[in-house]
Amino acid sequence: MEPALNPMDLSGPKSAQSDTDTLGYVIEAMSDGLAVFDDQARLILFNARFKKMNPVIADLIVPETDWEILVRESGRRGIIPPEVCNRLMWMEARLAEGDDRVPALNVEVPGGLVNEIRMRPTPVNGFVVIQRDITEQVRSIETDRQADMLLRKVLEACPTNLMMCRVGDGQILYRSPSATELFGTTMFSADLFASAEQRADFITALLPDGRVEDMHLLFRRGDGTAFPASVSARLIDYHGEDVIVSSTIDLTSEIAMQKTLAEQREQLFQSEKMSALGELLAGVAHELNNPLSLVVGHALMLKEEVTDPNFARRVEKIGAAAERCAGIVKTFLAMARQQPVRLAPVALRDITEAAIDSLRQGSRRAAVEIAVDLPDDLPMVESDRDQMTQVVINLLTNAEQAITGAGKGDRITVSASLDASSETVLLQIADNGPGVPKDIRSRIFDPMFTTKDIGEGTGIGLAFVHRVVTAHGGRINLEPDRGDGAVFSIHLPIVKTRATAPDTADADLAPVPHSRILVVDDDLDVADLIKEILVRDGFRVDHAGSAEAALPLMRNHRYALILSDLNMPGLGGKAFFDLIGRDMPEVSDRVGFVSGDTMSPAARGFLEKAGRPFLEKPISPIELRKLVRSMLGTDEGQAVR
Repeated sequence: MEPALNPMDLSGPKSAQSDTDTLGYVIEAMSDGLAVFDDQARLILFNARFKKMNPVIADLIVPETDWEILVRESGRRGIIPPEVCNRLMWMEARLAEGDDRVPALNVEVPGGLVNEIRMRPTPVNGFVVIQRDITEQVRSIETDRQADMLLRKVLEACPTNLMMCRVGDGQILYRSPSATELFGTTMFSADLFASAEQRADFITALLPDGRVEDMHLLFRRGDGTAFPASVSARLIDYHGEDVIVSSTIDLTSEIAMQKTLAEQREQLFQSEKMSALGELLAGVAHELNNPLSLVVGHALMLKEEVTDPNFARRVEKIGAAAERCAGIVKTFLAMARQQPVRLAPVALRDITEAAIDSLRQGSRRAAVEIAVDLPDDLPMVESDRDQMTQVVINLLTNAEQAITGAGKGDRITVSASLDASSETVLLQIADNGPGVPKDIRSRIFDPMFTTKDIGEGTGIGLAFVHRVVTAHGGRINLEPDRGDGAVFSIHLPIVKTRATAPDTADADLAPVPHSRILVVDDDLDVADLIKEILVRDGFRVDHAGSAEAALPLMRNHRYALILSDLNMPGLGGKAFFDLIGRDMPEVSDRVGFVSGDTMSPAARGFLEKAGRPFLEKPISPIELRKLVRSMLGTDEGQAVR
């Protein structure tokens, strides 16, 4: 067996032999492979580790083997590539020339291992080769490198605004692309804060515990604009320095969303209150419908008959008062209404002018100037003309009463503009009066809330305005206090199509003589009123006090129209209509309803399902005539006797 150490002559004094043995043990115990070459580049000493690390050329690792032979055979036998062989020969040549700063060389060897080879000169012009297995070290370095690359890729792709900066001078050491996009390329963290006080508050909160969680501060974007943000941070040691690692979240969108949600919650709250109020108002209106129908109807008919001026004037006053009561009841019903309003293309100028004319005719207070600024090219809006006119009247009336009551101000301005971004028209009603006190601004749309004296205000006006505008798919706001009067802003959807139906009002009112109509109503006075109006128009009218009484009449006569109440004893209007549909389906298309109970959920559901025309009480002769003639065709009316 070949000895591991060079069997060079070690004879001599015993102490020298002992030193040599000790050196041999030390060399053999090394974890690295070691080989010593003389000044002729011949192998003179090696340990077992060196031979084990080079198993393919182990047969050549013997004393007197030349360095060049070991290198060339390593290349020929496939241990190392040719370029590595050349590099090793170059390293030996440099040592021979006296250069002792030859760099180490990493070599990949069979088995997926990596060896580091270092060469150092000896005092006798030879050299030493130290071979070390650095596979794990290289793998660790590669793993760390890949981890660093992965971390960098993650940070570069991360949407979070990450930043590292020194505590002392505030110099920014690292920022993610998202942070650069938000804050710009400033080099110091002090420039990120909206003010020095904001940064001082941040540092004061961070230093005691080395951490900050979700602290809300004002920061500054790269363009210099301030914005609200939430910052979380940690204080770490980085190369012996205190460094802040922080993450910042822009709260601009979140705050805007919170504001929107708060407005929506307020609108929902208002809607819920209006729904509750609507149930109450619907009940009140229902009780008033029948007597008001009598007063309104008879007053209008008397007005058509009387010739004495004094008597006519009294009748007109009665009629006006009755019409006012009927308007109040219809306002109640409009507030209680849950089904969609009747929308049609309307010019905002027509609504405004009608409201101003109504206000000027009915107002007895001191004159208040009303200025109108409406562009000629303003698009039409989707609106229920009557209800939106009442909205404008209410707002103008409130402004006028505020001015005259406080003795401050003299002007109301009605203006409008197109908001193309939201496809709405913005209508603003502003005054230079006393304005709305801050402590009640949040309550002005509440039902039954009023600041007027008892008997002067109902607390329904602005609640009605809010309900109607919301039903139109619009929104109404009281603008922030500007110190001079109040400004109400209304957004209404614009008309996207301009198609309109031809005006058939005159045709609807054309006489249809001799048609026979059946009135089904348990209230005899209301039935008599309807009968009298229709008889005056040339119709033949029969009356039944209940659905049960109407059925025999329908079997004996063919009626052009059947006008039925909904809320009646016995079968009632709904069961009556269902019975007609089952036993006399050909008559279903001739049924209409005249009732004061159109706001209850059951009544609304039935009317929507039935799809038949109906008229809300209190009724007027004009409305009744329109309903009848809209349901009757000329040919059908003349054919029925």
